[in-house]
Amino acid sequence: MFSRRHFLKSSSVLCGSLGFISRASIFASESKPSGYFGVHPFVEQHPEAVFILRTHVDYKTNSDACKRAGLHFGRTVFVPMDDTGIPVTYNIAAKPNLTAHEAVDKKRGLTLEDTMGIATDVFFVEGLFESLKELGVAGARMHMRDANGATVIEPRGYVAMAQRVGATVRPVTGTIKTAEDANDAEAFVWKEVPGGVVHTYLPYLWPFNASNSWNLNVAKFKAHEMGLTLAAKNWQGSHPSPFQRYCGKWPDIDSLQKLEKLINKECISPKVHEVVEANLKWHTGTIPRWNTPDVPRNGPEYNDGYYYTALCMELWAQRTVDNHAASPMGLHIIEGIYGHDGDFSNGPNPFGNENNYEGRAWDYMTNIVIFGKNAYLVDIVGHWLGGHEPGNFGLFHIAMERGKLDVMNPMHIPVYEWQDGVAVRRPLTSFTRTPLRSFYLHQRTKEPLWHLVDQPFDYTQVSEKKLSIPAKPTTRVLNQHYPNANNPQLAIEFSVPERGWVLVEILDQSGNNLEVISNAICEAGYHMAAWNTAKYASGSYKYRLRYNDYNEEHDLVVNKA
Repeated sequence: MFSRRHFLKSSSVLCGSLGFISRASIFASESKPSGYFGVHPFVEQHPEAVFILRTHVDYKTNSDACKRAGLHFGRTVFVPMDDTGIPVTYNIAAKPNLTAHEAVDKKRGLTLEDTMGIATDVFFVEGLFESLKELGVAGARMHMRDANGATVIEPRGYVAMAQRVGATVRPVTGTIKTAEDANDAEAFVWKEVPGGVVHTYLPYLWPFNASNSWNLNVAKFKAHEMGLTLAAKNWQGSHPSPFQRYCGKWPDIDSLQKLEKLINKECISPKVHEVVEANLKWHTGTIPRWNTPDVPRNGPEYNDGYYYTALCMELWAQRTVDNHAASPMGLHIIEGIYGHDGDFSNGPNPFGNENNYEGRAWDYMTNIVIFGKNAYLVDIVGHWLGGHEPGNFGLFHIAMERGKLDVMNPMHIPVYEWQDGVAVRRPLTSFTRTPLRSFYLHQRTKEPLWHLVDQPFDYTQVSEKKLSIPAKPTTRVLNQHYPNANNPQLAIEFSVPERGWVLVEILDQSGNNLEVISNAICEAGYHMAAWNTAKYASGSYKYRLRYNDYNEEHDLVVNKA
């Protein structure tokens, strides 16, 4: 534990294409926050990666364990920074998944516990907020909003949690109907959509996307008519009504075009019908399931699940990409302490209800938290962990077409297990998959209504870009990570061009080994070692990287004043 001001400096510039900022200082204090915070630099500087934290909660109603999971996550992922970070005076604009649902359905016999998995766990979010308070963010700076969550914020425990933390959560009554509504800068933040297909401008509930806000997307690991409603979909609830209604057909778009004339604000692309219809026609032959035929409303097989046609999916996916294009994001998180199948309260349970739309949705102890900087990569991994083959989902094809994705094959995404603030490269197949069934574009003659979209997908059909890895080993100290009392680890990043054995050691100035901080066979790419500096006194040290026949050393100077 650090009890005094602490800093670390490097005495030389490290070799390799990653480089190093010489004389970089690292400060820490148990009692005085730095005034700035950020996401752990290994996560921040690797948007091409996805990270998975395994939690260890015995049951979903164990609120203390869920809160501890959130607190541990926050303490290891959110770190103090220098003035290159986010000021602690900024607003935390958090979007948990609080989507509208019946928290208690007496008619169907569903209790608060039965429907828990529809919403992001409130105690996990409380732990996140408490970790940010430890970095100096005041509770009054923390805001939770969801356009569809007004009826559930109180029964789901968010009102009580906000009171405990000092945060703000309130029912969203904001609806844009008039020019006066649209121009209310205290209620709504308007953002231009760069390269928008459906939208040219979008309104957000304040403080989402405000100039002095930091966006935090905290989704839920659950199934939905769109597949799994993970990080990409969760953010649509950041809009006021009626802009959050992504899942409809042309009448919803037409109504927005009428609204933009009333509010005297451009919202919808003038060529939206022409462009989307052309894309839909093209995608019908190129995206799996986009050729699913519609089911007539008056047909004997019709249920509400059949409303969500390929047109719904096309409009939803394009609008989702528009939304994220307009929203700089601090971090995307999928809370999966427990996962949820089906769609809201409906699902395939108990056994034998795979073709029954009125079956029940169930929760499963999945004990994972998935996170990263790119919502689509996080969701590809999330879909795979939910038992689905991501290449069969149109959102990812459209995101790739629009330049938001370089890779679609989940096995080509660098996946790291997050262990006490250290990113350890793992095969995705080392994590347990939990089948979360959906009615996504149901193939009526081939599968039950509640199904997994798990047929094989040929990823050679899409043009992926390979991750650029330096031709020679590289190292750097991630100097923007300031060790603190809750996470006194200094991150050292290294890359290797090919699979091989890597040893990272801490040495004294005479070259004697003090500690091995990494000893593993590493795949080609970027890796992280962590040195816990808490137990070491001020003085001169070295760290050494050994890789196959390669060997390099660099000086470190630890000073505790």
